[in-house]
Amino acid sequence: MAQGFRTARRRARPLLARLDHLCRLAGEVAALKGEASTLRRIVSAAVDVVGVPDAHLALIDRQRRTLFGVVSSGRHPARAPKARFDLKDARGALAALRTRRPVIVRDATGDRRVNQEARSRLKFGSVAYVPLLGGGEAFGLLILTRPRPHAWSREEVRLATYVAGVAAVAIQTSHLLERLALSEGRFRNLLEDIPAIVYTCEPEWPYRTHYVSPQVEALLGYPRQAWIDDPALFFNMVHPDDVGKIVAEAEAAVRGRGFVRTEYRMLDRAGNIKWFRDEAVLVRDPAGRPVAWHGVLIEVGQYRRAEATAAARALDRSEKTAPPRPPTG
Repeated sequence: MAQGFRTARRRARPLLARLDHLCRLAGEVAALKGEASTLRRIVSAAVDVVGVPDAHLALIDRQRRTLFGVVSSGRHPARAPKARFDLKDARGALAALRTRRPVIVRDATGDRRVNQEARSRLKFGSVAYVPLLGGGEAFGLLILTRPRPHAWSREEVRLATYVAGVAAVAIQTSHLLERLALSEGRFRNLLEDIPAIVYTCEPEWPYRTHYVSPQVEALLGYPRQAWIDDPALFFNMVHPDDVGKIVAEAEAAVRGRGFVRTEYRMLDRAGNIKWFRDEAVLVRDPAGRPVAWHGVLIEVGQYRRAEATAAARALDRSEKTAPPRPPTG
């Protein structure tokens, strides 16, 4: 039985590695790094997470007539000329933008939903158009391609949608930072669109919250103002067994590179336990003194459930295929 469980865990690892990669990518976006390097990381992550040969990010113009490339993965040089295609000749891409849902083309050869010039230049036989969403609108696409016709699985489409969500946040964040001097309020509006809890807090115990995004109420049940008014609220919600770990890792990060990534349990307002991954960057003043933590809380309970489900299924398969045990006694 023990051997079967170890085998099951090994079979579950590929999916878990993809989910872990996705979480790390979200953390990098939360760190607000440069747009060019972040977007290249995103298309590379799309290749690894979804398991496709090529990934591309493309935006639409204000008239919503033209799709133009921003960055591509792998064999496409970083300084290659950016592709532009007329959306009227790309009905699949246009449908994804209009419906705000992924459009999958199993066989792109001769399919009228595909811009044939794009198919020829990018050399693909199957394509997935996944919209980048912001403010209730689609402003671009994550385009995943394969060289031959392919039947896309639900898991591939779901993972592609997650990556597209991270890409949308990265693009909106970088564009907004360019205009941050004009209005701090715009920065706050962006944070309120991110599908995770973004926060800023003091660098020392009890890490009093200065800002928290509205998603906190949907995920944990407490209004955002309560986080700001009550300095003890955060640690009252953290599972008692995890408090020491959080403090120790934060203190080690202050002494070290100023970045922390940890997972811990929190109790929502109804008393339910939820797992979160916390990725935070320490902001320092010019003299090097810690000023604040800027971070993002990502609920990872679904990943832990996926791990348990994948392991259970793999174990069940291994037990069914195992040779019968000889009788004892």
